[in-house]
Amino acid sequence: MKKRPRSIQFSRDERPPLASIALLAFQHAALPALFLIYAAMIAKGAGFTAVQQQSLLVGTLLSCGVGAVIQAKFARHASGLLAIPLGTPVFVLFGIQAGAAAGPGGVAALVLMGGLVQIAMGHVLERLRGLFPAEVCGVVVLMLGVSILPLTFNRILGIEDEATFYALDSRALAISLATMGTIIVAAVWLKGTKRFFALLMGCAVGYLMAFFLGELDGFGEAIATAPFMAPPQFVLPDFSIGISLIIAFVVLSMVSAVDDMGVLISMDRLDDADWSRPNMKQLSQGVSSLGVTSVLSSFLGGGFIGLSSTNIGLAFATGVTSRIVGTAAGIVLIAASFFPKLTTIVTAMPEPVVGGILGYAASYFIVAGAELALSRMMSPRRMIVIGVPVAAGIAVQATPVLVSSATGIMNIILHSPLITSALLAIALNALMRIGIAQTEAMEVPDGLARHDKILEALDIWGETWGLKRATVLQANGAVNQLVEAVSELCEGPIRLEARHDELNFDLRILYSGQPMVFPDRAPSPEELMNDPDGVSRMAGWLVRHLAHQAQPFMRDGQQGILLRFES
Repeated sequence: MKKRPRSIQFSRDERPPLASIALLAFQHAALPALFLIYAAMIAKGAGFTAVQQQSLLVGTLLSCGVGAVIQAKFARHASGLLAIPLGTPVFVLFGIQAGAAAGPGGVAALVLMGGLVQIAMGHVLERLRGLFPAEVCGVVVLMLGVSILPLTFNRILGIEDEATFYALDSRALAISLATMGTIIVAAVWLKGTKRFFALLMGCAVGYLMAFFLGELDGFGEAIATAPFMAPPQFVLPDFSIGISLIIAFVVLSMVSAVDDMGVLISMDRLDDADWSRPNMKQLSQGVSSLGVTSVLSSFLGGGFIGLSSTNIGLAFATGVTSRIVGTAAGIVLIAASFFPKLTTIVTAMPEPVVGGILGYAASYFIVAGAELALSRMMSPRRMIVIGVPVAAGIAVQATPVLVSSATGIMNIILHSPLITSALLAIALNALMRIGIAQTEAMEVPDGLARHDKILEALDIWGETWGLKRATVLQANGAVNQLVEAVSELCEGPIRLEARHDELNFDLRILYSGQPMVFPDRAPSPEELMNDPDGVSRMAGWLVRHLAHQAQPFMRDGQQGILLRFES
């Protein structure tokens, strides 16, 4: 059973009060509506008509709502998490090219191909468990935060994304800092359900600041010109966009699945205080069901669908990861998709307010990713797997000339620091695993020094295999307790064997002599004093509770005891 962190008030399977569900649903739904700006960039960049532009936004938002319901409601087929889909910014460049070449049908063709790739990637993720240890996952989560920093700072400082001249906009800075500061103050100092208002408080303060500083000039006009209702328009894919564009986007879709995986890992980890490794079945189902959402979006005239990392920051700020909130948010998005005037309230949000929200979310990802990457014992190999990809991702982000000088697939990879870091981390992890034995053994020495020798061996194995320090300490206590008891029962040397896979850390004690007993209850004080095997039974009872599993067995006429720990 998962252990709820202290910062979480309602975990995934718990139900908050009805009023809180409604409030949180609107907050989570507001973020995908906000990111409709990327769909608008595609529609305008491709030269779509006003009707086609509105259709792209409506189809994207409707698909995000359906996807949110699928992810949260259908845990047997999806992630079962509060994971809110959104129109992903990585699709903007490709969407503009496809739309310009073949109109809405061209966009639909790329979205369809991307969705099929997501479905396929979801089915193979479970077989690739070894490629995604904690350090790789940590790099992905950390770089999620780093990759949105340019968008964040541009909006905080009031700088256009493509600007070549940088001038600080003091009004934008004031609005962003007021927004982010309000969210932080509310999330840190408010108690109980009052924390649910953190994001709304931040947005409200941001809007007020924008109003007083004159940053809401076009807000009323944007709402007035939006149609009252706009149903989705079904679109058939048009594959006349060219094979090179399709191949390039297929490659991007594959590496983009790593981004989606990082979001799912972040949400799962946020909900579990004892999180130690990704749930590959959950990840596979989550990514595959996201692919189904993208396929749906393609026929609804929408854009390519990813997962919202900013919603994790909202879940962290409010302390609620309940799945029912995701279902409610999806219903809100579905309903809002038919009323463009409602969504315009969010999409017309001033850029500095957006910067304040993104600043809070980026801070969370960076810290959470670093903590995850360093959650296991370090070795030189593991340090390389973490350090080199992070450095490469930051270098790509800080040196745009690398992207401009690259062509083909390298241009796609270098275009995103997240994709660069994720691919490099996966490749280095696979390379560094070469030559690492999955089994080790030692003869347990006699005398007082054996406790130090056992701990030294466990430390070496823990660093080599990337175990958590807590797992090594737990194993050390169990092995030493067992060795003390076995030394009274054995005739000859004691052998300690270790084996590690992606799920378990197994230790086996082998010796010749009498079998060890593992009672269901601790012996009473009288039994300890009077029974000849009282001390041995007490040791067996302690070992059962120190290990996740303690099981006797026989091998080649020797007594054996298996101690299993979760790795």
